[in-house]
Formats: sequence, C-alpha cells, structure tokens
Amino acid sequence: MFPFIDIVLMIVKSIPTVFFNPLFWLVIVLVWFQYQRSAKLEVKLYGREIHPARDKAISAIFFGVIGGIVGSFVLIFIGVSISDIGLAYVWMLAILFMMIHPRFLCFSYAGGIVSLSSLIFGFPNIDVAGLMAIVGILHFIEGILIYLSGYQEATPIFVKNERHGVVGGFTLQKFWPLPIVVLLTLTGQELPEEVIQMPDWWPLIRPIQQTENIIYVMFPVVAALGYGDIALAHSPREKSKKSAFYLFGFSSVLLLLAIIASRIKIFQYIAALFAPIAHDLIIHYGRNIEKKAPPMFVVPERGVRVLEVIPNSPAEAMGLKRGDVILSINGIPINTKQELNFFLSDYPTYVWLDCADNDGKYFSVDYKAYPDGLKFLGVILVPDSMEGAVTVEEKGGLLLRWLKNLFKSNRM
Repeated sequence: MFPFIDIVLMIVKSIPTVFFNPLFWLVIVLVWFQYQRSAKLEVKLYGREIHPARDKAISAIFFGVIGGIVGSFVLIFIGVSISDIGLAYVWMLAILFMMIHPRFLCFSYAGGIVSLSSLIFGFPNIDVAGLMAIVGILHFIEGILIYLSGYQEATPIFVKNERHGVVGGFTLQKFWPLPIVVLLTLTGQELPEEVIQMPDWWPLIRPIQQTENIIYVMFPVVAALGYGDIALAHSPREKSKKSAFYLFGFSSVLLLLAIIASRIKIFQYIAALFAPIAHDLIIHYGRNIEKKAPPMFVVPERGVRVLEVIPNSPAEAMGLKRGDVILSINGIPINTKQELNFFLSDYPTYVWLDCADNDGKYFSVDYKAYPDGLKFLGVILVPDSMEGAVTVEEKGGLLLRWLKNLFKSNRM
C-alpha cells in the first residue's frame, strides 16, 4: 500500500524550508514586478489600479504553495527523479525559444526537442521518460492553478473587432512561485535514518540505472509557473476552466506515455513528439474558438454595458456584475459614457438604476450617498466608438523583433 500519510507529512515538513532559500524570494520579486506591470497598464487605461499588485502577489504565493504541495505528491507518487533528465539543457533551449516568442518559454517545446536530440543523436544522454513525466506534472500543476485562480484579477481591455466594432475582453496574466519537493536518486549510499518503505510497483517511471541500491531522496526546490490568455467570447472564469481542462487532458496523456516509455523504447519517441505538437495544437484550438465565437461584451442596442466592476465601489455595493446593461439612472436614459459622467457631475446623493442582465432580465438597484454625493459609479464600460480602444497583439521575442527590424532596414 502506498504510504500516503507519511509522504504528505514529509512534503509538508520539507516545503517550509524553501522559504529560507534566497532564490524563492527572488522569484517573489520577479512575480511582484510582473504584477506591477499589469497594475501600470490598468492605470494607463483607466486612471487607477483595479486590482492592486500587492493583492495579486499575496494570492499568487498562497495558490503557489497549494500547487507545490499537490505537485510534490504527484511527482513522488509517480516516482520520477530529476537526476538524469537534463534540466540545464532544457532551460537553455527554453530561454532561446523565449527570445523568439514568449509563449515558447515552455518545457513542452524545449523538453521535446532535447528528448528527440538525445534519442536520435545520443546527445545529451538523458532519461527521456523522466523528462517527459516532469513536463506532464508541471502542466498538471499549472492546470490546477489555472482552475483555482487563473480567472482572478483579470485586466479588462478593449479590442477592435471587424464585425462588432469595439468589444470588451480580459487579459488573464498569472504568475505563481512554486515551492516543490523533487526526488533525487543516489547509488552506493548508506540508508538515511528516516526511511519510508515504498510498495513493489513503485516507481512508475523506471530509472535509467536499473540497480538494487538506488536511494530516492526528497529535495525541496524553487520553481515558477505562468499563465497568459485572453477572454473575449467567454467570461474569465469560463475561459480559465476551459484552459485548465485542456491542460489536464494534455498532462494525463503525456504522463501515461512517459510511464510506458520507461518500459518500451518506441514510446520515448512518441512522448517526445507528443509534448510540443499537442501543446501547440491546444493553444491554437483555444485561440481559434475565442476568435470565431461571438464576443461576450459588445455594445448593446440601448444602454451601456458593464465590462468590469471596480472592487469596493458603489457599483459593487449595488450588486452590478460584468455584462449587465445600465439602461437609465433616476429615470434618465443612459446610452453613452459621456451621458453617465454628465449625470454624475452633479454628485447626486441618491440614485436608482434600471438595468438588464446577460439573460435579458430587468432589475433595479439603488444607492444612497449622503451627504457628499456619488462622485463615481465604479464601472468600466464597453466603449461605443473606436476611440480609446486597445488593439491586443502578441509581440515576438527580442530575437524575432531584432530579425524583423534587420529585414526592414535591409529592404530600405
């Protein structure tokens, strides 16, 4: 029987040691800077932070620890060691790919190519099955984190759409510091004092060195995961759930291939090819659905549509939600942002709003703002013109942009 309780207790005891690792705090600083960039974008677009960087960072640490505990258990349950998987080569190739395009900073691409190089040319000499298992486990953790928190603190944006003019959407940007316990293999060593007896079927990933004197040692390390996407046809929650399920399916198949590959050589080639190809297909499939499906946040025939409700605002207190349409205020029809701002310029002390939700159901809400009056409602609206719209485009990495600039200069 697998020693579930013993393993969990050792993981929980090991992970806090990561907090004393300077590298962990370096990752925290990098995550903080990424969220600071998102906050600056919100200030640039809307004049204020919608989701403070501090709150995003705290949430990221919390969910990162959860992901680290779950990922550590999965890694130990499967029994994959990082000793012979060539992580240094994978990291170097991943960084090079990132310079071509940021989305290529993923072990699926680098790990697949390093594995194929090892299989075809014999360099580097690595455990292909182990590497593919690590890639699968990391994507499994990423799927969990996306499902739990990928939709939180999404940044509202405006996008130009050929059919609908301006539509609203959200950029989903999450970064998680990941304290995780990995396995190292040692040979010819004396048994440590604290030993957990594993079942006969373990490990599922057979090591390259098939000897009887292999000892597996738990070792806490620091990692980081990131998630970037855009939601136009779905709400941020729906979009992140779809992305998470895609990753669950991808990681499950890749883990199964890795387990078989540790026993049957030909499956190492299959797993190495599956990792980059399937990952890229998932990305393109999700983006095509988002582009072809009708956008969710469009300009209504009458009224103004709420794209985002600012936290701790009067609109949140009234219960307004994304997608709601404000039809009138105090009986006065509202069809543009300018009309809304003009009404609020008198600082009314009491307002009632007639609205419609996404399903077309009408409802009314009110708000009392005695004695100072209502200075702002606390909503971001889908604009009714191209003015102020932001075209969201993916930019290539430094190397790709340098090559493009070089090509342009040669043509001139």
